[in-house]
Amino acid sequence: MIGNSKKLLITVLTIILLGIPFSQNALVLAKEQSKVEQNAKQQNDLTTKQAINLAVEFNKVSNYVQRGGDYKKDEYKTFSYNQKTYRYLSSSIDTKKELKNYLEKVLVPSEVEQFIKSRGIIEYKGKLAQIEADGGSLLQWEKAAAQYVKTEKNTIYYRLTVPVWNTSVKQDFIVEYQYVNKIGWKIRKEPKQEKSTAISAKIAIEMAAKFKTASSYVQAGGEYGTGEYKTFSFNGSTYRYLSSKIDTKNKLVNYLTQSMTPSAAEQFIKDRGIIEYKGKLAQIEADGGSLEEWTKANAEFIKTDKNTTFYRVTVPFGEMKEKQKYIVEYQYVEKVGWRVSKEPYWDLDIAGNINPISILFNYLLVDLKVAQNQFLPYSTFNITEFKKGIKKVEFIKLTEIGRSGSQVEYIASINVEVENNYYGPLMNGENKMYFTVQPTGYMEFKIDQVGIVNMY
Repeated sequence: MIGNSKKLLITVLTIILLGIPFSQNALVLAKEQSKVEQNAKQQNDLTTKQAINLAVEFNKVSNYVQRGGDYKKDEYKTFSYNQKTYRYLSSSIDTKKELKNYLEKVLVPSEVEQFIKSRGIIEYKGKLAQIEADGGSLLQWEKAAAQYVKTEKNTIYYRLTVPVWNTSVKQDFIVEYQYVNKIGWKIRKEPKQEKSTAISAKIAIEMAAKFKTASSYVQAGGEYGTGEYKTFSFNGSTYRYLSSKIDTKNKLVNYLTQSMTPSAAEQFIKDRGIIEYKGKLAQIEADGGSLEEWTKANAEFIKTDKNTTFYRVTVPFGEMKEKQKYIVEYQYVEKVGWRVSKEPYWDLDIAGNINPISILFNYLLVDLKVAQNQFLPYSTFNITEFKKGIKKVEFIKLTEIGRSGSQVEYIASINVEVENNYYGPLMNGENKMYFTVQPTGYMEFKIDQVGIVNMY
C-alpha cells in the first residue's frame, strides 16, 4: 500500500506540474508511446546495406566539401586571412544556406553546424571559405562490412570495417544513425574510428614498407613529367625542384602522413634538407632507391611504452637475401590509424656471444685472423702490433655507454699481464678500453673505433 501511494503521489504531481487534465495527459502519453513504438519499428528497418550506403554517401559529401566543391572555370579564388591562405568554396556551396542544405542530405540538422565548425569553414565578404587543402580518402567505404552494435533511445549504432586503399589494412568506425521524421535515416554524428588496442605484425610491416616507399619516392624527387625536372644553384650546391605532386609543403605533408605521423613527417622533411625556394620545394640532387625488400620483412613485437609501440623488423636485401634488423616505432593517429612515428633505425641490441669486442679478446692470443676480422674492412687498427708483448688477457665485462642510430659505444674492462719489455698502451692489471661497434649485416657487427681509457 505504501509503495502504491508513492506511485500515485508522483503521478498526481506530474499532472499538476504539466498543467494538463488527467485524461488529456493520458492521451499525450499514449501518442508518445505510439511514436516510440513507430521509431522502434523504423529502427529495425535500418539494414546493414542501408548503413553502408549512408556512410558511403557521407564520405562523398565530406570529400566534396573538403576539396571546396566542383569549381567552374575561373571560379577558384584565394585570399590571405590570419596569415593563412584560404579559398572560397565553389558556387554550389558558398553560402551557409546552400552548404547546410547539401550537408543535410546525409547528416541530421543538429550535426551540420558541428561539421562546418570542424572543417574550419568561415564566412568572408559574404561567401564561405576554408583553408586550402586536398580532398579525398584512402578508405574504401563502398567495400565496408557493417555489424549492428546497439540501439539507444532513438539512435542506432553500427560498426563499419573499412578497407584502406589496396592494402590488407582495415579500420573500424562506429557510425550513429538517427531517423528523421518524414525524411528517413541520417547519420547522427561524423563516423568515429575505434582505436585499436594493438597493432598487428602484418600492419606493422605494411606501414613500415609504405614509409620506405615514401622515403625513396621523395629521395628521387617524386615522379617528374616531361620538361618538369629543373635545377638551380643555392649556397654552393645544386638543388632540384620536387615534382609537381609534392612541390608544396601542403602536398608533401599530405603524402607523407599516409605512412607517418605529422611530427615524423616534419622531421623527415628537415632531415632530407628540403627547402622552399621561390614558392616551391627543392632538395639537393640525390639518387633514391634501396635493395631492401620491406614487403617481405618479418616483424616481432618488442614492447608498448605509453603511446608508442615498438617492433623489430627483419628486412631481406640484395641478391643473396642477406638481412638487416631495424627497430620501428608506431603511434596511433586519431581518425587515421597506425603510423610510423620515427624513421626506422638499426637494431643495435648486440648479444654477448656475437659482440665483436668479446670475440676480439677471446681470440687475441689464439687466432690473429679471427681477431683482426672483428674490425671494419677499412680499419687501420693493426692487431699484430697491438698484441706484441701481451702474455695474458682476460675479458672481464662490457659496459654500454651510449648509442645512436648507427653505432653503440662501449667501455671494455680487461685484465692484462705484459712482458717486462712491453712498450704498448696497456699495463699490468685492469685496463679499460673504448670501442664503437656498427652493424654490417644480419646479426653481424664490427668494431669501428678503439681507444684507451686512462685510469687514475
